[in-house]
Amino acid sequence: MSLLVFGHKNPDTDSICSSLVMTNFKKSLGIDAVSCRLGELRKEAEFVLNYFGVEPPKMLKSVDENDKCCLVDHNEFGQSVDGLEKATIVDIVDHHKLGGMTTAAPLSMTLRPVGCTNTILYSMYKENNVEITKQIAGLMLSAILSDTLIFRSPTTTNDDIEAGKTLAEIAGVDYEKYGMEMFKAGTSLDGYTVEDIVNMDFKAFEMGSKKVGIGQVMTLDIDAVMSKKDDFLNYINESDYDMLYLAITDIINEGSYLLYKSPDEIVGNAFNVTPIQGVFVEGLVSRKKQLVPNLTPEVEKL
Repeated sequence: MSLLVFGHKNPDTDSICSSLVMTNFKKSLGIDAVSCRLGELRKEAEFVLNYFGVEPPKMLKSVDENDKCCLVDHNEFGQSVDGLEKATIVDIVDHHKLGGMTTAAPLSMTLRPVGCTNTILYSMYKENNVEITKQIAGLMLSAILSDTLIFRSPTTTNDDIEAGKTLAEIAGVDYEKYGMEMFKAGTSLDGYTVEDIVNMDFKAFEMGSKKVGIGQVMTLDIDAVMSKKDDFLNYINESDYDMLYLAITDIINEGSYLLYKSPDEIVGNAFNVTPIQGVFVEGLVSRKKQLVPNLTPEVEKL
């Protein structure tokens, strides 16, 4: 039976590219593997796959006790495929915090504090002398540029920059120019509903006794979101989360506007701002490095 390789639900570019890159890596080592995804492709990932001529991963709805799984870009049951608790996890490659996942059998697990899962995969290719083709380099580079905002995010490490610049040479692109083309294609919100946008890049967290949702949308057209602020707030306030935060990230100005279902003091204390709906937080661009660690201690005080 094939090894199923997949990223998290609501897959971003890193999740999609990691699945494809890890599957290619496994196959290069003689392991039968299938690249999968747990949700629809976003515009940014579509742009990347079309640019480098790569077929998307197949859709995966659920797994069972007979399946063997390799997780990339996540390590929490709540962010993963339905039925995973019954399946066998044989590999995890990720750049996030530990998510409390337990397994019945030993596994291979690679977690590193870098800006992108594909930075880890790049090092795995190098360590195992696996060829990095132009297509694979393009996928890796795209994920790194996406997750690090072309090396502008505070999550960016020297490893991300070194890998990205080397991969750009292999892929034959100017990383700055290509990255902006990718963001332009990926941040158009035309055709998306309020629900689509909130859930586009959404993750659930347990903070103390509270169920907290954090969504993030990166766009070059802030007005397209803020002109519908009331619609977004209606949807957010009707959610079943104790607290929900939507960060509308302005790539050019390197900060985020916040819409939220939350006590005002949490937002004010977490980000040192006057807590009003749509407040701009300068420098706030990372959920992993800024949103989650800033919000967690404030929520846990409740």
